[in-house]
Amino acid sequence: MRTQQPRMFLPYFVEDQSICPAKALEEYIKITHEIRGDIDYLLITFKKPYKQATAQTISRWIKSVLCESGIDTKEFKAHSTRHASTSNAKYLGVSLDIIRKTAGWSKSSENFAKFYNRPIEEDNNFANYILSAK
Repeated sequence: MRTQQPRMFLPYFVEDQSICPAKALEEYIKITHEIRGDIDYLLITFKKPYKQATAQTISRWIKSVLCESGIDTKEFKAHSTRHASTSNAKYLGVSLDIIRKTAGWSKSSENFAKFYNRPIEEDNNFANYILSAK
């Protein structure tokens, strides 16, 4: 039996719409509307025949973005983004219940404690460098 993923709230980053995930998603839906047809999935392939993007395809896309961003894809894989985001959420004070719910884990799930709760080194220079890169 397949479980349904939780709904996600994606706020707009009004300070800079050019890097706003919600705005990008809105544009993606608008652009893919006509080629989507009766496909009832958010992510679709970009070559004909258009179809639902598989987990492997999405993983390849993420790996490509990581590589283009200068991240060593021999060490970090697409799934590393899940590790990084959940660990960072915990570091920033997000409750474990919200992390579990957003990640699609049950309330009794120990996945976060076992696999995802990684220490984060505090280095503000990295964040400042990324935000100031042109």
